[in-house]
Amino acid sequence: MHVAGKVFLGLGTVLLLLGIVMAGLGGNSLEDVGDWDPEEKSEFSGTEGNSNYTFPGEWEKLVMVRDNVRCDEFTINMTNQTGENHLKVDCEDDGEKPWGWEDDPPGWYHMAEISPEEYSRGEYTIVAYADYEIVDGWDVLGEELGEAAGGIMGILGGVGLFGCGACFLLLGGILAIVLNDPKEATQMQQPPSV
Repeated sequence: MHVAGKVFLGLGTVLLLLGIVMAGLGGNSLEDVGDWDPEEKSEFSGTEGNSNYTFPGEWEKLVMVRDNVRCDEFTINMTNQTGENHLKVDCEDDGEKPWGWEDDPPGWYHMAEISPEEYSRGEYTIVAYADYEIVDGWDVLGEELGEAAGGIMGILGGVGLFGCGACFLLLGGILAIVLNDPKEATQMQQPPSV
């Protein structure tokens, strides 16, 4: 087999294996999208009953509650001296889960949102039926989008490497068949003539 064929076959094998590994890692990263921990991301942990909370007035906040709490049994009020409450819990028709629960992290429901359009910066009293975590929605969204983009790029890069590896293997196979090893030329010496 010619050296060029061996080189292309070797490179093709390495690129093929790297492509498979890279695509697999990208797929694993995509599987983890949506799998975040509200307690880890929590800016405020509230308990059942009354809690005081200082709303920073920036970005939307998510109110996360454990999934053992029925949606139609959960109530939350966030008020200041005006007494106005803008938090709404929107449940599915059967009342067990909130609308959009499918994209919530395992073990949790996104029960309500604290919007800076409805609440200004300041001190508030929260009265809730169950323990809850308040999480920055943009922080979670940014991290999840980054994780998804990384997974997609890993898969695309892996497919590209796999394709390059397959092309190198094909080319190496063709070169191995077509090219012959250079053979040492044998010279025959004739005796000198008189």
